[in-house]
Amino acid sequence: MAALTIGLAEAKNNFSRVTAEVNRTGRSVTVLKNNRPWVVIQPAQRTANATDVAVNFMDEYADVFEELAK
Repeated sequence: MAALTIGLAEAKNNFSRVTAEVNRTGRSVTVLKNNRPWVVIQPAQRTANATDVAVNFMDEYADVFEELAK
């Protein structure tokens, strides 16, 4: 998959569109300043909800809970 790059002026003029595309595709975009990589716009990582955290915790420490239940 080819890297996506755009110039600084294009990023400035189309910021909403660029960020929407990054969010939609999950692909990062490198912004160039003077034809050199300057910044990267990338999607934020998904944050786990409380249920996911609790399930992961229970799975990780299942042996401890079994021992305590005796």
